[in-house]
Amino acid sequence: MVDNRLELHGSRHGNPAKGPEAIINRAVSGQGPMRQILCSDSHAYATAKVQALQVLQANLDATAETAPTTGFPAII
Repeated sequence: MVDNRLELHGSRHGNPAKGPEAIINRAVSGQGPMRQILCSDSHAYATAKVQALQVLQANLDATAETAPTTGFPAII
């Protein structure tokens, strides 16, 4: 994923005039997401990041039962 990100450097699809306009329109309307993603390549990168985190979450869920059994007993 990092390699893909580095390959995008200097080859963005975004129009520098349209980005600020989109941000201002969202702010003025009072609607929309907390964070504004601009351009299709940024959206694709964010989507890949979320998918990678979902895989990590699945791994954490799979180890939820065994993880606590590998520690020292609690001291009372």
